[in-house]
Amino acid sequence: MSVPMKSKLLFFFLFLTVISYGQQTPGSVRCGTSEVNAELHSKSAEVKAEYLAFQFKSGMANYLHYKPLNNETIIIPVVFHVYGNSFLGKSVTVGLIQNAIENVNQDFSGMNDDFETVDPMFQSIRGTMNIQFKLAQIDPDGNVTSGVVFHPDNDGFASSNETKNDEIQEDAWDNYSYMNVYIQEDLFGDGVTNNSGVAWYPSTYLSDQNLARVVYNGAYLSTNTSKEFASVLTHEFGHWLNLIHPFEGGCEGTDEVDDTPQEDGYHTLGCSLGTNCEGTFVNYENYMGYNGAYGCYKMFTQG
Repeated sequence: MSVPMKSKLLFFFLFLTVISYGQQTPGSVRCGTSEVNAELHSKSAEVKAEYLAFQFKSGMANYLHYKPLNNETIIIPVVFHVYGNSFLGKSVTVGLIQNAIENVNQDFSGMNDDFETVDPMFQSIRGTMNIQFKLAQIDPDGNVTSGVVFHPDNDGFASSNETKNDEIQEDAWDNYSYMNVYIQEDLFGDGVTNNSGVAWYPSTYLSDQNLARVVYNGAYLSTNTSKEFASVLTHEFGHWLNLIHPFEGGCEGTDEVDDTPQEDGYHTLGCSLGTNCEGTFVNYENYMGYNGAYGCYKMFTQG
């Protein structure tokens, strides 16, 4: 996809300030997950230590080829908090969110309609997860719910602002019983309204404070955007489950998943097979990368 010269100034992944969080242009993707988690780790040695310990244990689990006992499906109840009624002119309804969750589940389970068309170079490492996200049916008070709560217009839940933290905690459902997703338009409260999404890696510290979350722009949910770009929600749900970008640290870095080819971080392949700075083929269809939003988000790896 050709990108106008002016758009290239805003290019990487969906946010206005490229240095920090980025901005969307057609076919481009970038999320601020690495930045917000790095900020959190810089503020809390406890959070960083827990993250590093968990990465070590996860690495050992991957080495031992760990799988859930009896291949059981893990069910994760989800609540969507929707703030306002217009997201870049698009509306968000319960039905739209139901479709968005269905799409995420298809992506995680390999039931997406293009799973069988994964590049032959990577078909042997395609993976699926025994995880299903389901909109909550019972709220914290024991009442029947659609799993979607509509709130007055608000913004800034992707920031680390203490006032916003108080607001998040006020609306949050217990983090140990529900996954909380916050739908807004101005995610960082900085006047930029076309940020796509951000998520925090698992953290006891955040969950104890009811601050664990995904914050996502309603303009990019389900049919409010293109099919492939809608899978940026899958990307953010992956982050919430501790998956990181495959290009973290470039060719000298790692995403802590052994079977994911390294990337150099330039994300200019689009939907074409190409190599990184070490000559290794890039898994350009991976949901956790950026290239796939050009029209080829198709897979997770087995790891």
